[in-house]
Amino acid sequence: MKVVAVLGSANENGSSSSLAREVLRGAKAAGHETIVYQLDKMNVHGCQGCGFCRKNQKDCRIQDDLTAYWKDLHQCGALILSSPNYYSQVTGPMITFMNRHYCLTDEKGICRLHPGIKLVGVFAQGNTDEKAYLAQYNWFLGIFRSKGMVLTDTLICAGEQKLTVDSPLMKKAFATGRAL
Repeated sequence: MKVVAVLGSANENGSSSSLAREVLRGAKAAGHETIVYQLDKMNVHGCQGCGFCRKNQKDCRIQDDLTAYWKDLHQCGALILSSPNYYSQVTGPMITFMNRHYCLTDEKGICRLHPGIKLVGVFAQGNTDEKAYLAQYNWFLGIFRSKGMVLTDTLICAGEQKLTVDSPLMKKAFATGRAL
């Protein structure tokens, strides 16, 4: 199975990216193919609201670094989305990325994506209360669930935690990836 990860942090070694990479390590250990998209290193434009996708039932016509992602998304069995929390929400690039998924539904709201893609949300926040921003994370993941994806886990690094291979959260991340 192909597992696609989209990392929304500008810090490649930050908590959300580290957790997501541990999920990928678990997925690789289970024999899955993994692909990583680091949004901060990509040229991604916002949705133009042009309607091309809905009229033609095709992926977004904007030619940017998401072009390869659309192909991988249609082929994958799991999608991992990670982001640190900025101003009580996922990062701006992740919001732009999320908005681009508008292209997957037709004029009647029917999604062209195959149903059942496993979805894992990975978030990091300064607040030590793990549930402090859960409503915002669920809103973000809800957009992907509305496309027929199945949420299998949400991992939250709350407060400053030392993430080592032996830490409980990293063990959970590895197990999540292995179970995909």
